[in-house]
Amino acid sequence: MEFASMEKSHIDELFRSFENLLTEHNITFNFMRMTEENGVLSFDFCNNPEKARSVEFEGNNIIGLDTEYIAKEILMPILPRLKSYAKLK
Repeated sequence: MEFASMEKSHIDELFRSFENLLTEHNITFNFMRMTEENGVLSFDFCNNPEKARSVEFEGNNIIGLDTEYIAKEILMPILPRLKSYAKLK
């Protein structure tokens, strides 16, 4: 699906693309969410709420791109760190 706006349905679809990419790489977290504030999207994830992590990026820069492509572009460079962090359950 193409990310076309900051509407909740589009943010939810982008979140599912992030979640699917992590699942494909056998990475799971106890808690994940995607939020938007003033055009900045935050993908939050953690196993322990006191050690939550977040990846933030400008939502306007991704409008018109495929959600799967966005997930790969944002998460693939940090995949090794995500795997290490996920193991710290």
